[in-house]
Amino acid sequence: MLLVMWLGLWFAGSQYRSLLEPDEGRYAEVPREMVASGNWVTPRYDGVLFFDKPALQYWGTALAYEAFGASNWSARLWGLLTGLLGMLAVGWAGARAFGRTAGISAALVLGSSLLWVVGSHLDTLDLGVSAFLGLSLCTFILAQLPDASTRAQRGWMLLTWAAMAAAFLSKGLIGVVFPGGALFFYMLWTRQWHLLKRMHWLSGLPLLLVLALPWFIALNLRHGQFLDLFFHPPAVHALSHRSR
Repeated sequence: MLLVMWLGLWFAGSQYRSLLEPDEGRYAEVPREMVASGNWVTPRYDGVLFFDKPALQYWGTALAYEAFGASNWSARLWGLLTGLLGMLAVGWAGARAFGRTAGISAALVLGSSLLWVVGSHLDTLDLGVSAFLGLSLCTFILAQLPDASTRAQRGWMLLTWAAMAAAFLSKGLIGVVFPGGALFFYMLWTRQWHLLKRMHWLSGLPLLLVLALPWFIALNLRHGQFLDLFFHPPAVHALSHRSR
């Protein structure tokens, strides 16, 4: 009963707060135009090409619009769901690694953190990428547990690679650089270089590429601007203004 009440509170109220400008309005409008145009490859804002960020959150919000109609609540649903995902990931990893009490405590601490709660109730990109980055680290921890079977280790590592792909599709290169950097400095500090052998590169890296690259390839085929759009934000701004 307490869980049901908490979930009700978590999801309630988002409909009755106006979208904050400029970010919430922008990230709510792009998926609305995707649904209206039927073009889910090319993001547009007020009819203008909008390539500032990858499209995963736009797709998630567009699906919410398709299911529930366009509203303040459905615009914020992606953040609400990814916020829950982050708490579940931290709780599950904590419970498996340190015991049930530690897992519950970790989930409660994250779920009561002001920035996490506020971010989950806003239609911005930060919470989604944070949740997927956290998921990638939590599943990596689960894959390295001493009691993990070979099958479980492989499954958790594939989920790690998939979470990095989702983070990459949420906000770009940080989705790979941040977890990769965290792992590198951890191995540098602890000298546990053997972890590199447990990454399942031959299956994980292709999975990341298969999940992360198709949208960029499709965008490049349509607009021929992949490298400039992705690596040079000023080019995005100039192109958007030329495409009005």
